[in-house]
Amino acid sequence: MTAQRLTVPEPEIELYEDGFDTTDRGVADLGRKEDGKKLSDLVEKIAEPMVIAVDAPWGAGKSVFLKCWVGAHTKENEGTATTVYFDAFQHDFLDDPLVSIFKEVTDRIEKLKPETTEDAEQQRIAKLKDLSGKAKKYVPILGRAALRLAVGTVATEAIMDIENPDESSLDELLQNANSEVAKAIGSFWNAEETRSQAMNSFREYLSDLAKDQKLVIVVDELDRCRPDYALHLLEVIKHFFNVENVHFVLGGNLTELENSVRARYGAGVNAGLYLQKFVTVKMPLSVRDQHLNKDVNTDHFHNISQSMGIDTKQKTWQYLDLIIKDCPPRSMTLRSIERLATNLKLSVIGQSFTWVTSGHDLLRAALLIIKVCDTDTYQNILNGKVELSEFREVFGPFSPSMTQKTGENHIMLASEYIFTAPDDRNETSPGWTLFKPDMLRSFEDDEMKYLNGPQILQKLATEELEVFQLPT
Repeated sequence: MTAQRLTVPEPEIELYEDGFDTTDRGVADLGRKEDGKKLSDLVEKIAEPMVIAVDAPWGAGKSVFLKCWVGAHTKENEGTATTVYFDAFQHDFLDDPLVSIFKEVTDRIEKLKPETTEDAEQQRIAKLKDLSGKAKKYVPILGRAALRLAVGTVATEAIMDIENPDESSLDELLQNANSEVAKAIGSFWNAEETRSQAMNSFREYLSDLAKDQKLVIVVDELDRCRPDYALHLLEVIKHFFNVENVHFVLGGNLTELENSVRARYGAGVNAGLYLQKFVTVKMPLSVRDQHLNKDVNTDHFHNISQSMGIDTKQKTWQYLDLIIKDCPPRSMTLRSIERLATNLKLSVIGQSFTWVTSGHDLLRAALLIIKVCDTDTYQNILNGKVELSEFREVFGPFSPSMTQKTGENHIMLASEYIFTAPDDRNETSPGWTLFKPDMLRSFEDDEMKYLNGPQILQKLATEELEVFQLPT
């Protein structure tokens, strides 16, 4: 038996090596290559420190975009800045983002190799590694762990001696500190001169590090983090990394970050205004490649259908393709399209009605989309309580210049027909052509003739979309 897939395989992206042109590892361009070039141009042209928010809803492909971009910046876009990728969600169980972020920076720089054998290039890489190592020594002193230690002169020297500081090593230092050290470290954060010296030294080394080669730190999955961690990370960026030639690119949904602000400071705070203190430029991800006139959602649906072995000749798939292209719900994302493909593969096509027409295939496609993109409306459909306007609003508002070839018009006609009273449906009803019988059947054979619109949708959903079936 041939192995099949119910989910889309995660793209295998080798950080700093793969870019948007990489296709042999399952990485699709999705029309985002031009967005990547714009981002590269921006970070290369501007010297003053920036925080760029790549803003898109959950499941819109931000992570794939950013993972591709850190490699494409130098390999495809002729950028010179050193890029660093940091997954914030993988570290939000820790307290101190400063330690985690700079560890990622130093790890990245330690792995840099000279591009040529010339002495100048060898010296440049050696200098970068030396400066990053010196700056790293000050990180644990400035982080939250140092606050817990109430670091003083004695503890400062102990921390500086740690070869690879991280939170666990700092916690161990705290646990092992004797009473004399504990007394000595109590006055550190009250000594403004010592604290300022540590901050100035860190920034000085960071500035030297980025003077000849810009540093761009990509912080991904920020909107998935705990609210307190996400906001503390923003504060760390603002206070510690406000250095010329050091830029941050944040991957997240700004709407969700605003919710994090409200969770921390209360519902009455102006969350959007608060985030403006941290974000310099907002960069929405495009959903259409303007140069190729290619829709990202449609292209992604084609790619995953192929990877999952879905039959693209079936009518339901073709109607899904039409709706995604012409009238997708506003809430549709790349991730919801992936769930849509999984649901299509598990649905029991043609089980609810023995008389299956193009209209049935269209309604099935619409229901599959509603199930993924609008759970409230879908629940009303399962309860048999959906109204015509509610059904249409998922795909609307519709444009006034519809033609017979558009998904909009098909949705309009099919819904008009089934929501017409059963006794009033006939060959002259709008949408009849979608449900007309073949040569071997007559209108009297129509199983829908006793059912109203909500009942038809309920029957299709419960008997075809809510029945577990192994894929064939």
